[in-house]
Amino acid sequence: MKIRVPAFLTRGALGRLSGYLGRPSAFGIKGYRAGVVLALFVVILGGSGTKAVMHAAEALPDGAAYRAQGVVVTEEQLRQRVGLMEFVYGLQQPKEPAKQDEFKRSVAKAMAVSDVVDKAARDHGIVIADKAASDQLERVIKETGYADRQTFIQELGARGISERNVIDEIKRQQANARLFGEVTKSVKPAGDADAQRYFDQNRAQMVTPEQRDVANIVVPDEATAQQVLQQASAGGDFAALAGQFSIDGSTKDKGGSLGLVQATQLDQAYGKAAFAAPAGAAFGPVQTPQGWNVGRIGEVRPSVPVSFDQVKEAIKGKLDNDAKLAAWDRFLAERIKDADVTYAADYLPANPDASPVQARQGN
Repeated sequence: MKIRVPAFLTRGALGRLSGYLGRPSAFGIKGYRAGVVLALFVVILGGSGTKAVMHAAEALPDGAAYRAQGVVVTEEQLRQRVGLMEFVYGLQQPKEPAKQDEFKRSVAKAMAVSDVVDKAARDHGIVIADKAASDQLERVIKETGYADRQTFIQELGARGISERNVIDEIKRQQANARLFGEVTKSVKPAGDADAQRYFDQNRAQMVTPEQRDVANIVVPDEATAQQVLQQASAGGDFAALAGQFSIDGSTKDKGGSLGLVQATQLDQAYGKAAFAAPAGAAFGPVQTPQGWNVGRIGEVRPSVPVSFDQVKEAIKGKLDNDAKLAAWDRFLAERIKDADVTYAADYLPANPDASPVQARQGN
């Protein structure tokens, strides 16, 4: 949900991890409320293919999770990286035992693909300076509501993560974004005719999505959320309640306001509740990775049809992005195949050689 989060991306756990390295990320450049258009996390977890190439030509040492491009990554190193992903992206490990094994295998695949892309960036001569990453981190810290950099670093330390870990992750993403640009620079832009054809084929979807003015209060437990909901439903001043109870540092002093949002911009469960409630009503509690949430609906702007001229440029942007992602996926497919990744049995994914798109398609 686009509420204050220490993570810089949103949505559920599988969505955050899905297809790590499917596309490069701006790492908070547009802010946590706007989200990241070209997110690194896309589709690896989406695939459920049955391909099971046993990458075991050479035995892995004890405690290894996988070997990629000749470098062994241990289980402990993988756990440390997951910890970083939990903080940076809000990655949530599933609690259900049935999903934990899939999660572990998907994490290994995601990190192996990350290693492959890192090497590809180096092979293209892409180098990110520490200062560029540090400056980006400073912007992210301000956008996510921390008092100062030292407060942010202290929270990192409490989680066993160093500032260096985060700087390196930012450098990795910035390098990947540059690599994405290099790989896709020859993609031909879409024209007006392409956009018109897409509009005609998808006319039923050519509407402005319903938008709602949502305010939200985040609290740490369900009992407090029930108390807040009761007061809000009884006519209590929602802004005052936000200032008193909310742990969301970026919105509590704004009456909890998230502004006008679409359902797809919110955590799925929260969005479902928010878009089912009538205007003027309080709703909840809804649990998300950030805590227990109580919301209130203000203005509701219904969905309305749009003209071709209104969406022409947006359609061209989508078509351009789709074409670039296809080129990026072809590039990744070749790199993944050449990397000859070897997984330990407990970490072998169902589709070890598949690119992100191939994984989503079950190949």
